[in-house]
Amino acid sequence: MKVRELEEKDLAAITEIARRALVLDPICEEVVAEKTVRAPDAFPHLGLVCELEGCVVGFVQGAVGVNTEDRSRGYIRLMAVDPRHQRKGIGSLLLAELENRLRALGLAELSVMDVPQNYFMPGLDFRYTSGVCFLLHHGFQMVHENHNMLCNIAPDQWEDLDKQAEQLSSEGFEIGRASRDEWPKVADLLLANWPAWCDEVRRALDNEPPALFVARKEDRVVAFAAYQGNNRAINWFGPMGTTPECRGRGIGAILLRLCLRELARQGWKQAIIPWVGPICFYARFCDAWLDRCFWVYRKKL
Repeated sequence: MKVRELEEKDLAAITEIARRALVLDPICEEVVAEKTVRAPDAFPHLGLVCELEGCVVGFVQGAVGVNTEDRSRGYIRLMAVDPRHQRKGIGSLLLAELENRLRALGLAELSVMDVPQNYFMPGLDFRYTSGVCFLLHHGFQMVHENHNMLCNIAPDQWEDLDKQAEQLSSEGFEIGRASRDEWPKVADLLLANWPAWCDEVRRALDNEPPALFVARKEDRVVAFAAYQGNNRAINWFGPMGTTPECRGRGIGAILLRLCLRELARQGWKQAIIPWVGPICFYARFCDAWLDRCFWVYRKKL
């Protein structure tokens, strides 16, 4: 077996490995590329593949925290071993090499999948029993759990949505799709309230058309909702937020539904709401229900 750095030419092979191994997840080449060789925060030397008799049989993509609270933390963003070659030490070999490279960067901790700036899923789905056993065997401990929600969507689901948005103009709010030249105002809102979301929201704004809706008041952006800033090729909603002094006016519900309507217009029948905090908000305003549960594992390096 040989471990080497992951390259663009490996993309088709690692996508097929992910399809075989991560059977509970929506796998496509675009998403795998976004998490590995084409990641906006890519660390090429933290992407590794394992070859057996000249064939790629497993891979891991690492990442490094960029926010103030996690700069000493490394991550496994995505990892899979071909089921036909599991239990041969391939995963252990990849993990050991990644850990060595993270230690060389001076990092003190390794976390699994919950990398804020560009994550695939917010932890390991607890139903991946072999994955749980692998992490426990290698000294990881489960520290908390995250949840995804699902909701059904349709283009005509909220017929009076545009009217509701217009009605808020009487209170001084303007609601609409963000433009790229508004990024400084969006960034001001994020840095004051949710700095960890800056990268994801910026990527949503860079989509064509911008996958970001905002509420404006007195030349400020006071609320936002995004979609497909992360996992751009699938039916991904979020994040969203309203500045504290503007809450309670229904702004968040309108922005949420505007984003969900756009996903429905793309042809999606459901939307994934990942890494959920306010469960009751989504249950109320888009009839979402709790779906997947993810366990976050960490270890000291």
